[in-house]
Amino acid sequence: MKIHLYIPVYALTLLLSAALIFAVQPMFSKMVLPLLGGTPQVWNTAMLFFQLMLLAGYAYAHGTSRFLSVNAQAVLHLVLLALFGLALPVAIPAGWIPPAHEDPTFWQLSLMTLTVGGPFFILAGSAPMLQRWFTQTGHPDAHDPYFLYGASNLGSMTALLAYPTVIEPLLHLSGQSDLWTKGYFVLIGLTAVAAALIARKTPPLSPAVQTPANDEQPSWRLRGKWLLLAFIPSSLMLGVTTHITTDIASVPLLWIIPLTLYVGTFIIAFARTPLISRKDASFIFGLLGIALLAYMMLVPHSGFELMALHLGLFFFAALTCHMELVAARPHAARLTEFYLILSLGGALGGIFNALIAPQFFIIPLEYAGILALALFMRYAGTQKAWRAPTRTETGCILICIAAALAAFNIPQVIPRGLLVLPVLAGLTLLLDRRWLFALPAAGCLLLFPPGHNWGRFMYSDVIYQDRSFFGVLKVADFEDGQRVLMHGTTNHGTQAIDPRYKTIPLAYYGTHSPIGEAFRALKGERQNIAVLGLGVGVTSCFAQPGRHFDFFEIDPQVVKIAQNPDYFTFLSDCGSPYAITLGDARLTLADKPDGMYDLILVDVYSSDNIPVHLITLEAIEMYLKKLKPDGILTFNVSNNYLDIEPVLARAAEHLDIPAYARLSDTEIIEGTKLETNMAHFVSLTRNPDHVNALLQAGWSPAEFREGVHLWTDQYSNIVSVLHNRSGIRRQRLFLRKDGLDPGSARP
Repeated sequence: MKIHLYIPVYALTLLLSAALIFAVQPMFSKMVLPLLGGTPQVWNTAMLFFQLMLLAGYAYAHGTSRFLSVNAQAVLHLVLLALFGLALPVAIPAGWIPPAHEDPTFWQLSLMTLTVGGPFFILAGSAPMLQRWFTQTGHPDAHDPYFLYGASNLGSMTALLAYPTVIEPLLHLSGQSDLWTKGYFVLIGLTAVAAALIARKTPPLSPAVQTPANDEQPSWRLRGKWLLLAFIPSSLMLGVTTHITTDIASVPLLWIIPLTLYVGTFIIAFARTPLISRKDASFIFGLLGIALLAYMMLVPHSGFELMALHLGLFFFAALTCHMELVAARPHAARLTEFYLILSLGGALGGIFNALIAPQFFIIPLEYAGILALALFMRYAGTQKAWRAPTRTETGCILICIAAALAAFNIPQVIPRGLLVLPVLAGLTLLLDRRWLFALPAAGCLLLFPPGHNWGRFMYSDVIYQDRSFFGVLKVADFEDGQRVLMHGTTNHGTQAIDPRYKTIPLAYYGTHSPIGEAFRALKGERQNIAVLGLGVGVTSCFAQPGRHFDFFEIDPQVVKIAQNPDYFTFLSDCGSPYAITLGDARLTLADKPDGMYDLILVDVYSSDNIPVHLITLEAIEMYLKKLKPDGILTFNVSNNYLDIEPVLARAAEHLDIPAYARLSDTEIIEGTKLETNMAHFVSLTRNPDHVNALLQAGWSPAEFREGVHLWTDQYSNIVSVLHNRSGIRRQRLFLRKDGLDPGSARP
């Protein structure tokens, strides 16, 4: 074989292998998401699985490299590739249902092991193994195969960018699986060609590739450094992904953005000539950290508008760690060990975020904590040893800490804003001193952590807080007399603290809210109501004789809170007969008899996150089967970021059923300071009487939106509904009626 073929063959094989690895991650996660309620934890668990399989693949490559010749290793690898190909195509086996009363983490890991574990494992071993083969080719660059890691990362990046922009919009999940299977068998052919390049005659290791005589085995301290530098970016990637998906949606696009940035840092760090220096990357990381702290101190709510800052901060934090990792890489003779430890660090990051943090951290501080740890790994520049701080530097540290502590205890924005200035000034002056900067910055991050509010600026009292697979739950009393169940950063249910008003529905369920109007449209002496999403059970207060409620709830913690009269009393005080079914609402409702319900309410948010599988065409078809022919199907689509009204309008059009929408104004409960929220609902019904009742109450036909197509279990496109235009337009109608400026409307 001619020597010029080596790099194209090996680079293309590595590129395709990495592309398959990173394409199957969002594809299979999207397959399993409907079974687990659409929670962001599904992606964290999936990433944990893939990181563990990556570790197993790297261990396989390292072990076979130590005990087998290159030719024997190549034969074994090709045989295993063919054997695991028998498990394809990738699909969810029939009969796999998650446990309703237990944490489904290990169920999900078992499912993924059975379905995609084998192919992913063998693909994961390809990158270090093929680089080892390349060292035996006699190519002039064989002594330093690390540059081929760039081809691998390019394949990863290509797959990640193509999935939400090309693959997901154009192919249903079954088509994606078929395409992936074809790519897998093409990879077997390319791997065979790569093996053939070294099969006939394997040259001895050149002096440049052999372990140098003076090469020392890496110390455990150095190995620990590799491990830590790999662990931090992995954990940060999952932390920032959870942070941005909690309030938007757990969908491939928002999974892929952080993962793409993560892979991008590897490409830059392992490049022969990086696009940015270690010093500059570290400096930008520090500046972005200061910017985030400033915002968190001023406004302790991290919203959608901060997503770019969080992603930029994560990118430079990961890049800083990976550039430090590359600077400490060993000789090529120890390549497989280096990659093994790197993958172990990545797996530990997944274990920490997916298993340890949800079980042991009631308060979600892992994102802030690992971000603080990353600050201590910034490039130290020319400083070779510790130098005691000067008086000026000591003063900066003390001022930062004192001002941050003072701001933490002041709820008013203006005085808190004044205290931000000395913190920013002090941290900026310390930016070039790694440890002296990291100490006060880390302290500030834990005082004002992204994704969590200690309650000093919102609540008068937090009486309960817990965390489960489905998110962070908090019961808190507000100063205006409301007790609220917070799920993430979103109101998940509200009740008046004053006993005189305890049975009055609040939040999105006020007396004149759209759901109240839908209930008033119902006629008949005996009515069955299905409510998807329990919240605090406020719906049970839309009571009348003969009306029975079936609640469907996926999170056991929500059920415990709603039924505990020490927290909320809607279920106990409103007198409505009810039953609660645990499990994913779509799966459990499907077991009910057809034509059973007079009204089905779908209100299934985790924070502002939309479980997409509950608003697809197939889901709506199932709801309509469970509904009486003259019943009402209604959705709470109130949302800060996503425009769900046109999605439902498109499904209603396809099913030839009228759809109507309404956004209600806020209302103040007479004699109190209690105020309800604006509420945005969409209802589908074929009953002319119901339609007339809704129209008289101010409902209007649901609106379409250009670019929003029919969502199915095989297809959805979250990008097409970013920015809640329908809600904004309907809100502006209220402003015009009140003589206010429509331009001031917010989603």
